[in-house]
Amino acid sequence: PAHGLNGPQNWRGMSRRVSSAELAAHATNESCWIVIHGDVYDVTDFHHPGGNDRLFERGGRDASAAFDAIGHSMHATKHMQALRVGQLAPSPDAAAASTSHLPPAPAAPRLTHADLPAAASASLDRAEGGGIAASSGRPPPTVPPAR
Repeated sequence: PAHGLNGPQNWRGMSRRVSSAELAAHATNESCWIVIHGDVYDVTDFHHPGGNDRLFERGGRDASAAFDAIGHSMHATKHMQALRVGQLAPSPDAAAASTSHLPPAPAAPRLTHADLPAAASASLDRAEGGGIAASSGRPPPTVPPAR
């Protein structure tokens, strides 16, 4: 499996992104990467109990359906982490298509003290070190109990 900057985590601790083109370049018996549920695994040197042909015939492609159809043990699933290269990056076309129909998100409204109920504003003033009592000489308003 790959290690260092090309391993499961780059120097910033973020998961490495593997493009579809890079994945496709690892579709041989000499370098075999597969995808299972979005994660990319280097299975080149892994000895599969069912035979490595099962892995090599899926090299450079998504093997999620085949993996799920067999039903693997927890031991196998834990062992896979040592083989993990990173995450399959979404293709640029898929990413653009999935968001191009959406309108831009509205900007969040900016609230001021005037937008807050009196009791919340008084609490905020007290938290900031002022307070209604300190600034106006009046006690803070009371909040009626919830019903």
